[in-house]
Amino acid sequence: MDMTTLPKPENSVIKQFDLTGKNIIVTGGAGFLGVNFAEATAEMGAFPILVDVDQQSVNEAIRHLSLQGYQSDGFKLDITDAACVNQTISQIEEKYATFDVLINAAAFAMKNLQKGGLDFFAVFEDYDAALWQISLDVNLTGTFLMTQAVGKVMKRRQKGVVINICSDLAVISPDHRIYQKDERFNYEGVSFNTPIAYPVTKSGLLSFTRYLATYWAKDGIRVNALSPSGVYRNHDRKFVEQLAFRIPMGRMAFPQELKGPIVFLASDASSYMTGANLIVDGGRTCW
Repeated sequence: MDMTTLPKPENSVIKQFDLTGKNIIVTGGAGFLGVNFAEATAEMGAFPILVDVDQQSVNEAIRHLSLQGYQSDGFKLDITDAACVNQTISQIEEKYATFDVLINAAAFAMKNLQKGGLDFFAVFEDYDAALWQISLDVNLTGTFLMTQAVGKVMKRRQKGVVINICSDLAVISPDHRIYQKDERFNYEGVSFNTPIAYPVTKSGLLSFTRYLATYWAKDGIRVNALSPSGVYRNHDRKFVEQLAFRIPMGRMAFPQELKGPIVFLASDASSYMTGANLIVDGGRTCW
């Protein structure tokens, strides 16, 4: 290959990070991290298109972004429904002509349950196979369906970026001790844990990322993963202490600390990266 014939990357770092004119689809866009990703990319000039299963939440997220001075749009969508996914992506394409980035942030969590929720945190021996299946459906199949539909459009354009939101638990096991009572630390434990389906599906997303990175490289589509550690959201103080003790930087992440990494992966600043897993964990996976 004659490198001299290839287009040169932008020399200005500011312009490398610029997302002006980019349409960015965010699944789980009305969620805790989804809204932060939308804020970050919008600040850099992008137009976030939020998709989420709950219309009211989508509307609230759009209002929130508007109050920040950012324009956006949103669509109600169950990403596990193939027909609805294809219909919605066609609708978005018809309305906006194209999309440049897909951020797969949707994930099944206890808040998605219609009632109860204690079964979500059951021990492995008693874990409900139905909840296991729902996690597979949302975290893996839903991401597969969205990426497939969006990828067809990107492939026609020979350009695009896909970012899969994984987790540090995709490469390490949860430390089960952080949830359990420990009298040495005057710690009563907490009523939640990390269910088996979460790290398993997040690990699957890493394989999904690497597969598509090599498959689509010739088509100008970059596929990377972002794997955060625990993100602080008014957690129990004692729980934070237990988790922070296992992180070299001694604390959980703030959601704002994922804004820079998501912009980096979405922008031309990461133009020579594909198939990578950007771990933002305060050093936790070093131990």
